[in-house]
Amino acid sequence: MNYFKEILRKKRVWQRRLGHKIWLLVGSSLSQVMKNKRTMRLELLIVAVMVFVISVPAAYAETFKIYVQKMPPHWQKNFGDVLDNAIQYWENRMPGMQFAKVAHVEQADFVLEWASQYDSGKLGYYSANTINEYGKPKVTITLGFFKDKKWNLVSGDYALEITKHELGHAIGFGHSADPNDIMYPTIESYESWLSSKQKPTMQATKQTDWKAKSAKYQALSDQKLYKAQSALTKAEASLKNTTATNKASQVELERAWNAFWAAKKYLNDAKIIQNNADNAFYSQDYKDSYSKYLSSYSTAKKVDSALAQLKGFLKKATKLQ
Repeated sequence: MNYFKEILRKKRVWQRRLGHKIWLLVGSSLSQVMKNKRTMRLELLIVAVMVFVISVPAAYAETFKIYVQKMPPHWQKNFGDVLDNAIQYWENRMPGMQFAKVAHVEQADFVLEWASQYDSGKLGYYSANTINEYGKPKVTITLGFFKDKKWNLVSGDYALEITKHELGHAIGFGHSADPNDIMYPTIESYESWLSSKQKPTMQATKQTDWKAKSAKYQALSDQKLYKAQSALTKAEASLKNTTATNKASQVELERAWNAFWAAKKYLNDAKIIQNNADNAFYSQDYKDSYSKYLSSYSTAKKVDSALAQLKGFLKKATKLQ
């Protein structure tokens, strides 16, 4: 859902309605002026002020309702204030915007859940896909990782940065090309982030080889797109070979097809971003191409999640026949 477009639409409707009332007032004022010329300047001044008010852009005004998965008590000490601080960041950055935590998932615009470990580099992500256990778009924040067969918590600062970034996606922001912006996709792994914090002097003096980084993610994105396309082709064949023999299996089969179309959209989006990245790379804008290749790679990974859901629905449909 594009919240910003909806907000602008409501604002235009409000302005048209208020503007109509003002023009009625203008007509009424002019008729009164003919009867009493001494009020002419005062009434026209009032009308001018009101017209000016509606012509000034309104402040951003929207309330996003979040259903927050309960955080386990033993994580509260490390991460209890992460979400509140991330919310405060966006409310300060976007005056007039607010977040409201709701008690029931049905009331929410999206869900925020906490994950115990990241999988294949997933540090946290936002998905607009509603085919999940909540039936809502979902933000997932990773709080731990395995290393040397031992589970470790990430730092609170790191979790806060990820939460800010993913909340930004949830309210409609894409990735930014500005390295200083929270929506810039710079964090590749927790270890690399931790290293950058531990060695600030070396990081400040070391120049980034954007061409090498771009080439790396170009290869990763190409490989991921190829595998995603192959998996999608196989999934489509499985769907076409599956028939529903009753109402229950038909419902699950329809869900499987919905997951397929979601996966296909992710793949198409990733291909478009990849093409834009190629253009930037051949124009030698390596910093921009790196950002786009990374975005393409991340988008293509969402195909895996959608296909995993598809397999689950398809398996259930088969059992219910």
